[in-house]
Amino acid sequence: MDIELTIAGTGKSLLDVKRSKFYGFAYQVSTRDEVDKMLSTLRNDFSDATHIVYAFRLGEGGAQEYFTDSGEPSGTAGQPIMRVIKGKNMTDVLIAVVRYFGGTKLGTGGLARAYSDSARIALENTPAIQRIQMIEIKIRIPYAVVSKWAIFIDSIGGMILEQQFEEDVTVMASIPEAELSSARHAIADMTRGAVKLEFL
Repeated sequence: MDIELTIAGTGKSLLDVKRSKFYGFAYQVSTRDEVDKMLSTLRNDFSDATHIVYAFRLGEGGAQEYFTDSGEPSGTAGQPIMRVIKGKNMTDVLIAVVRYFGGTKLGTGGLARAYSDSARIALENTPAIQRIQMIEIKIRIPYAVVSKWAIFIDSIGGMILEQQFEEDVTVMASIPEAELSSARHAIADMTRGAVKLEFL
């Protein structure tokens, strides 16, 4: 599979087309909950907008994707935004375009170009980065190893998700899939082979 990209921050754009204003926003997201929160914020911030159109792709290969025209003529808004996302082979991305109608109809071609250009410029205004496939793991380790394991997880670009302190410590973490082998070796070294990774 080709290398998939996402974005490193938030990109914005502003187009003025025949007095209609198009505000574009590109966000890096990884879950549907994050998508919903971003859209809720936009709807609050632009409660007087004529349309808020959006498209998103989530997961490997865009396993979850959706777009909406939000009241614009069918095929003139959400679909052009989605084409921009797919054209750049991106996932874990939400692009929303807020429109304020300027009084002059743009026609279907004009609308499609405006939404597409807004999406493209917003994406270009934030760095593209390689999307890293993450996996979630769990281990049960002695207290003496917890800090070493946390340092290791951080060093490979992972994140501790949860820790449960009992007789031993159960640690749930998210790590890059490409680092799975090094994680297995690291925990074996730290515990002299007594602990193995489990998958969540």
